[in-house]
Parts: sequence; C-alpha cells; structure tokens
Amino acid sequence: MTSKQTRKFQLPALLSGPLPLISLREQARRGLIDLIDSTRGTKALILDPNMSGSLSLLDASLPELLTEHGVVKLLHLEAKPLDDPVYNASDVKLAELRNVIYIARSTVENAQIIAAQIKTGVLYSKSKKQGVQDFSVFLVPRKTIACTRVFEEEGVMGDMTLNDFSLDMVALEDDVISLELEMAFKDCVADGDSSTLYLMAKALTKLQAMFGLIPRIQGKGPAAIAVRDMCIRMRREAVSMGTGSGQLSLAPLISRAILIDREVDIVTPMMTQTTFEGLVDEVSGIRHGSVLWKQRDKQQPVSSTSESISSKETSRNTIGSTLLNSSDPFYKEFRDLPYHVAVQRLQFYARDARREYAELGSKDLSELKTFVKGLPKVLMLDRLTDIATPVAEEVKQSEFHERLKQEFDIVEGFDTEASVAYLEGLLGRGADIVDVLRMVVLLNECHQGLSKKHFDFLRHDILQSYGHEHLLTLSALERAGFLRVAAAAGKGTFKELRKGLRLTVPEEVNNDSKSNNEGLVAAGSMKDSNPTDVSAIYRGYAPITIRLVEQALQAQSWSALGEVMSLLPGSQFDIVQTVDASNLPVEYPFKGLNVQRPQATVVPTFSSKPQRTAASGTGVDGKMRSSPQSEDALEHAPRQPEVVLVVFIGGVTYSEISALRFVSSQSSENNYRFVVLTTGIVNGRSLIKTFIDPTTGNVASCVGLH
Repeated sequence: MTSKQTRKFQLPALLSGPLPLISLREQARRGLIDLIDSTRGTKALILDPNMSGSLSLLDASLPELLTEHGVVKLLHLEAKPLDDPVYNASDVKLAELRNVIYIARSTVENAQIIAAQIKTGVLYSKSKKQGVQDFSVFLVPRKTIACTRVFEEEGVMGDMTLNDFSLDMVALEDDVISLELEMAFKDCVADGDSSTLYLMAKALTKLQAMFGLIPRIQGKGPAAIAVRDMCIRMRREAVSMGTGSGQLSLAPLISRAILIDREVDIVTPMMTQTTFEGLVDEVSGIRHGSVLWKQRDKQQPVSSTSESISSKETSRNTIGSTLLNSSDPFYKEFRDLPYHVAVQRLQFYARDARREYAELGSKDLSELKTFVKGLPKVLMLDRLTDIATPVAEEVKQSEFHERLKQEFDIVEGFDTEASVAYLEGLLGRGADIVDVLRMVVLLNECHQGLSKKHFDFLRHDILQSYGHEHLLTLSALERAGFLRVAAAAGKGTFKELRKGLRLTVPEEVNNDSKSNNEGLVAAGSMKDSNPTDVSAIYRGYAPITIRLVEQALQAQSWSALGEVMSLLPGSQFDIVQTVDASNLPVEYPFKGLNVQRPQATVVPTFSSKPQRTAASGTGVDGKMRSSPQSEDALEHAPRQPEVVLVVFIGGVTYSEISALRFVSSQSSENNYRFVVLTTGIVNGRSLIKTFIDPTTGNVASCVGLH
C-alpha cells in the first residue's frame, strides 16, 4: 500500500452517518480547486496556519492535489516580507513567482500581515525591474469590513484581488460538523462579538438548503436565541430578494434541531474527560481531527500493549501526526469507551496479535497468507498504543487522580474550603496557570460565584504567582462571568440544578452489576458492566447539555423540568418552522404532539471484552418524508428513526459527542440518531487558553501540550 493510499484510508468516508455529509466535503473541495484555478500558470500558495488542518480534511492528498493545479510553493503565513530567506530557501523563489495566492481567516492581524507582504512584494518587483506580481487574497469564511479597511488604509487594494472562500463547515466525522472557530466562545461571552453567531446561522441555513427545512427547533441560552432569530431573518431576506422560497423544496432529512449555548453548561468542559478520545484530547491535543504522537523504536512487529502503555522509555522516538477518525476500526471501537475499559480491550487485542505472531512458525502457507492480510490491522493497533502512551503516563500520576477527585467534590457541593486549599497547593508548586484557572472556573460555576474572601485571595495569589500581566486574563474571565463574587440570593442554585437534572448518579445505579472501579484503575480490575445512564461517560457525572437533550426527546419538551430551566442562563424556545398562505417563512410555538416512541433493538455495553459482531448499517434512510406545513403533518409523518441535529454554540467536548452516541445507542428506549454541529471541538484547556491575552508573552508555556 502506498503512502497516498494510506492517507486516503485515514479520512472518514462520510457516507455511513445519519446524513450524507460527503456533499459538504465535495462542495468545499470543488471550491478550493476553483480558487486555485482562478489564477493561471504556476503559483505560490500562502496559508494561514489555522487553515491547514481544515483544508487537509478536504482531500487525503492535499499537497499532490495542489501541485496538479499549478502550486509550486506552499507556505504558511508569517510576519515576514516575501523576500525573506525563510520564504526563499528552496530553488523556487517566492519573490520571483508572478502569482501569489493567500488563504487566511478574516482577522485584522492576518490582514495586516498580508498587506505588509504585498507592499514589500511590489517594492521588490520594482527594484528588480521585473513584472509586478499578481496577488489574490481569499478570506475565510468571508471578507469583513475591518479587513477591507486595513487593506485600504495600507494602500494595497489596487495591487490585489480580494475575494471570499466560504469554507464555512468541515465534516470531521460521519456525525460531526465543525465551523473550526477556535475563539468563538470567548468572542461571544467576553468581547460581545456576534460574528460567530452569524456564521452559525449561515451554516444552519445552508444545511437546511441541502437537507430540507428543519420542522422543529428547540434551544436554550442567549446565543441560541440569537442564532434562531438570524436564521428566520435569513429565510425572509432570501424570499424578499427572490433568491429562495419560504418553504424549501427538499423533503426534510433532519427531524429537529436542538440549539445549546455553551454558556448554559460551563461545568462540563471544565471537568477532565475520561473517555479514550477525550483523554487523548486532554493530554496530547486533537486539532482538526489530528494528533501529534511519539513513535517508539519497535524491535518486534507487535509488542505487548500493557508493556507499551506503561513504559516510560522515550529514547529514539520520532514525532508524527496522524488523523483519528472512524476509518480506523479499532479507534472507532475505543474512542467512546471509558478509558480503563478501552485499555482492557486494547490489551486483549494486543495479546491476541502477539500470540498469533509467536505461532507463525507452525502455520502452513495458507495460514501465513491470512496472517499477512491482517497485518494492516496489526499496524493500526500498534499505532493506537503509540497514541495511548502519553495518556497512560498521565493517568499513572497521583496528581491526575487527585484532580479528578477534587472536580467531583466540587460538583457534589462538598466543602469549599477544601477546594480552595487544593488550589492553594497548585499555586504553591507552580502548576500550569491553565490548570489553576480551569479549577477556579469550575468552583465559580458550581457555587454561583466565590465568596468575597476567596475571590480576593485567589485573584491576588494568581497575579503574584504568574505575573500582573494576567490582569487582562482575569478581566476577560470576569467579563464573561466565570470569575465573580457570589450574590447571597444565588446560593444553592447549582444544588437544585444537580438534583433537578440528576447530574450525579451513583455507580451502583449506573451499572447492571457492581464493579471494582476506583477511578481510572489499572486494566483488568474492572468487571464487565452494562451502563444504563450517560453518566458512565464521566464516572458518575452527567453533562448538563446531554441531560437537556435527553429531556427534550423523552418528554417532547422542556416544560416538564419546570423551574429547573430558569437556573440556567438565558431563556428557552420550542418552535415549528413552516410557511403562511403566501409562502412566506413563519414560526410559531410548538404546542405538543402525541408522538409514539419508535422501537428498536440493541443496547450497547461497555464490556472490556471485545465485541466481535459487525456494526449495523447507519446509512441515510431511502424513504423521504414530505415537508410539513403544520403540526398535523408532523404528527402523521412516518415513524422512522429521527435525525436530530444538536448544535453547540461555543464548542463541544469529545466526551459530549460520545455521550450523544451513547444516548442514540440506547435503542430500547430511544430511536434517535444525532448529528453534531459545533463552532469547534473544545476542552477546559482550550477554552481557558482563549482567555489568556497574547500580550502576556507566556501563551506557549500556559497552554502546555494543547
């Protein structure tokens, strides 16, 4: 198998999910090709580093694709002139290429760098008395007034062509779509920048154009309300401008959408994820579906997984990057499992492979051929052990388990003084500021603010330990409401929320049989269990976001929660989208339907023993439902598995995605298939990192591996 074939194998197929998301990838890929072909001849392509990961998900062999379309030099955008030696190290000199194409996020910083490079490029061409270079700038996902003004003020508008490249959505998986907006949450809650909300509304409108009008939309939180209002306004504007109709012609593939503002649930991302994929993201950092990892110097084709996971040997290691998605059958099987269960299963497969390798000498020719055919699976398994090694090193540390305990104690509402003492210990030993702030935010959210004494103490000690330049960081957290003094009237509300939404579930209730599971224990000490509640994903904690989704589906509305919903930020809505007699878009409150719950078949398990059964098909149902004109049409629609679009405005964690897959798999109670649309994949580290002002000069050390 060639390297090109291997890379293609690593891209998700996007054909087996609830929606045919392959169309999103193909549309974006065609847009990229048209962009490159808009300039004839050989050319240089300068990419915003934040765009590289997203573009790599459009084609398995992106460099080869670009070369086929005339790109002879591919570089990252840096604050350097075009004649800088870094840009001209190879035989093909960037300063001497006639055509230069930029693809960059539409930020003022990028616009300033590009403008400076164009000015130096024009001056260089004149000094060398050669033809003037043609500069084409494509801003993602659209050009903004701020960027245009930068180009005008720098006097380069006449030396360039400015266009949009609407790479608004990237399909990371068969059931995950991301806008890849890393700063979305901070922009909204701390800076009041609503451009992210506009881009989310635009993405929702585009999905409805592709897959049909979504009959019902539910939402919670101020950002969710804003996105809903923008969506209906976009539909009405399209009708008034004659570019669309109020009722989309396609039969809907999505039964309903549930919009959730990340501000509604800050607790979940601040807690450490304990699924296999979640922990890989926490420790190594998964960006754009890829992770950096160290490859061990292997003496044998297959080594013991238990040894490789626990080994601290790092000599002669090499750094590599690999995509993590469902194209790897082992990763697909492990990613949503609690970490300790995934390790048990990984060990089982490794022992099985090692035994087969040891028995090679006694096999005949036909058996050897069968073994050779299975070698790609062995290599996949070995790759997973490389990826899991840094995670295993972290899990073995006592500090890791101490942190898990402290997080759960905070959620359970235990003694605040003990939590503050733990934070004081972190500050005393110079822990990463991101870890400190993450715990502070969790404590703040679970107690509706801090007491004046604790607020002043933590604020003072953080500045003393990490420098007063972090006043900007603390100020941003305060503006967002994640660091504040508690009001007397607000005490006890999280306790009511915890009880009303059943956020913590005892382990003996969650399992069919009791297990000997003390935290993330060593593999082999946990008995097989069949978790019955989504709290198994977080060792007894159920994310608020997932509880809201469950309630919306089980009770058909949030009204059954009563006053519990008022404890969360913002108001909620539940509307039906349709058209009036003039075919104009309208929406009205959902009044409730007597919907019969579909019946299905299989309940999954988190058994440590591998599942040998083949996965059931998950392709889109061929039957099309007619577009509803009223609630009566909704009620009499065919009873098929509902495709539910869950929209996370401000980011979603990998563990929340795993939790939704778990809810979907509980087929004896539900018959729903979820697609996640999010502004980006986040965790507590990545969210806190966005609040750390770059002017501190310490961002690199603050964010650790992420």
